Amino acid sequence: MSKYAFKPYSPFFPGLFAKEKPRIAQHFLFPASIEHVGSTAVPGLGGKGIIDIAIAVEKDCMEETKNKLQELNYEFRPSFSTPDRFYFIAYLPDPEENSRRYHIHLTYPESKEWKELIGFRDYLKTHPEAMEDKKQAAEIANQDGDQYRKLKEPIIQKINAFIQDTYD
Repeated sequence: MSKYAFKPYSPFFPGLFAKEKPRIAQHFLFPASIEHVGSTAVPGLGGKGIIDIAIAVEKDCMEETKNKLQELNYEFRPSFSTPDRFYFIAYLPDPEENSRRYHIHLTYPESKEWKELIGFRDYLKTHPEAMEDKKQAAEIANQDGDQYRKLKEPIIQKINAFIQDTYD
């Protein structure tokens, strides 16, 4: 059993993203889409309290962008990355806690990963029943991370099937 702390939604979450977005964007020499995704991007949802950021750049700019993110103290995590999505983690100062975990998902606009990250967030924002199902899974799991992952898997599959039908 892995421990997992489910935290309620905080109105600070959008502001933390809004503060980090320009800090990241100013280091790019080419266009990038930078979006707040994950549980902290959905008002009222709650979750682990991690600020997830999705960044889409042209595919041939991914390696250069990876280097820029590392200069900003985002740690590249190859074991969690795929050829189409580079994954990073950082701990940054936070007004509610001493530090907060940030994840960056770097990909390109045509990738399946980009469509799923944006589509998942948008689906939860517009389908309150799915948001409630995800919250209920966290309550039933009672801080057990393994159990929570099992309970939320069918919810994720349902949403991803909708995204595939909608965005393909």
